[in-house]
Amino acid sequence: MSDHGQMDTIQSSIINDLSEGILTFGFEGRIGIVNPAAEAILGISREQLQGKKSSTLLFHFKENDLFNQTILDAIYDTESKHVNVVPYFDGKQTKTLHVSASFLHENGERSGVIVVISDITEMVEMERRHLKQVNSLIDSMVKTLSTTIDERSHYTGRHTQHMVSMGEAFLDWLKETGNSWKFDENRRRALLMSIWLHDVGKIAIPVEIMDKATRLGPLMEDVEERFKRIALLERIALLEGRRTQADYDSAAQERMLILDFVRSINTGGFVTDEMLAQIERLSTLTYEEEDGRRLPLFTPGEIEAMSIRKGTLTDEERRIMQSHAALTRKILNQVSFPPDYEQVPLWASSHHELLSGKGYPDHIDGSMIPREVQFITILDIFEALIAKDRPYKPSIPLERTWAILESMVAEGSLNGELLALFKESGAWQRITDDGD
Repeated sequence: MSDHGQMDTIQSSIINDLSEGILTFGFEGRIGIVNPAAEAILGISREQLQGKKSSTLLFHFKENDLFNQTILDAIYDTESKHVNVVPYFDGKQTKTLHVSASFLHENGERSGVIVVISDITEMVEMERRHLKQVNSLIDSMVKTLSTTIDERSHYTGRHTQHMVSMGEAFLDWLKETGNSWKFDENRRRALLMSIWLHDVGKIAIPVEIMDKATRLGPLMEDVEERFKRIALLERIALLEGRRTQADYDSAAQERMLILDFVRSINTGGFVTDEMLAQIERLSTLTYEEEDGRRLPLFTPGEIEAMSIRKGTLTDEERRIMQSHAALTRKILNQVSFPPDYEQVPLWASSHHELLSGKGYPDHIDGSMIPREVQFITILDIFEALIAKDRPYKPSIPLERTWAILESMVAEGSLNGELLALFKESGAWQRITDDGD
């Protein structure tokens, strides 16, 4: 046997023993070499392929469109190299193939194309299972962190869970109705992850601020104790003859009226101008201590707390509470999110931004607020309005909740189109129909 013939025999033996499938094509498109691995991978015998036109491989299964195109490109586009990972259906099962095509040379000239096919189905499945396990681990950690933060407050333990539940239902509805606002699996997970993590910054907010149910909070106990002490001092003054019975009774009656007013302000709703005038008068009142000193009946901090127009937080407490949005971004920016989830820190931390530019932490307007963030904002406000577990406000009826949200659309704070989609989706029923 000549050296050339021996070399051909060795090459043929090597090709036949390869675990990768080998196919060769002439530039006229006819199939040359077909090794056993190619037969096994493609599910077609060598006899059915050798000497045939490449169209033999073009099965009429939709799953094989990318595979077919890769083969055709390799044969007819001789100016470039072709590498692709494609699905391949052999009539019984779908495999994942790695297809690599390069040129054959003879006497320094290109004479054809060699295609190397590897069945990477098992490896891809292993990667999928691993990715699923990793995603499951990440999801469970995110949910645990979010739940832990919510549970720091006695009153908002299910706030985030409710938002996620509505978010999932809304995304399902978008897909089912074929809405143009589409989310693939990764974008869906990124949005839901942003909802789960939107309040992560509250981990640094004092619980006494998050749970502050009244305007005065713990200061009310100081007021009550002070009034008891004043009553005792007045009783002593009466017994010692430094007060007449009439003066004593009159002072006691006035203190009772003042304390009733303070209790009402402490737990009531909106503070009117008339109430503010009464509070201003309270700031001028004094009482006599045991040693004869005249002291303010109310401290500046107590007057400030009573003067809160709406809600229960002072300006400083509100600033601390609102800082949770910036803290959320600071915390999440330290996490190495993969490319598909790189928007999570921005989406999660911007849920208090308003289209009008009057939100926080960045005070950006609608042109700069991602649509996903605008949707999270609607979820957050809806849940907060309708919630039954907030100590500082009653649950707002559904009809009134929609009216408030519509008014925010009218004033330019919320996206009216998204609000209409949310309402139409019925996703909100996840937290209104279950009795929560």
